Amino acid sequence: MSTIFFFDLDGTVIDSSHRQGETLDDWRRMNTGANIAKDRALPLASAMVAAIRAGLDVNILTSRVMGEPDLNWLTLHAMLPGHGCKVISRHPTDERPAGTYKLSKLLTYSQKTRITWEDLKKRSVIFDDDRDVQETLSLQGFTVIDPITYNQLELVKLEA
Repeated sequence: MSTIFFFDLDGTVIDSSHRQGETLDDWRRMNTGANIAKDRALPLASAMVAAIRAGLDVNILTSRVMGEPDLNWLTLHAMLPGHGCKVISRHPTDERPAGTYKLSKLLTYSQKTRITWEDLKKRSVIFDDDRDVQETLSLQGFTVIDPITYNQLELVKLEA
């Protein structure tokens, strides 16, 4: 059984802090093509791209409402998974907390791929910076890795 990787985007592999706000409504308001073009890849993005190039099972699991500018940015940075991997993103009307939303999306993924829930938990490695997501998915038995320290250490190395 191979590992299934799920990468969050914002704060995990992409620095989009210039368009963060206090609420989901703030995020949606700042989610313009011009602002998305200002996003930059965080250090963990290199590992994600390497995994995609190696043909590993890489998926994006984001709370973003994805649009064409998002997909264009990901394509430009070679961060769109291929080989049947999924980009799982939020519907514009979905306002659930991130942990609840992502747990639901993983359940749907399990059903659509016909991977049992127990096998999905055993095989998955999830990279996500959101504490709610980390707690919610960890309590369900998923391996969730917080990328914040890794990204910070790698950025310090780059600045040195």
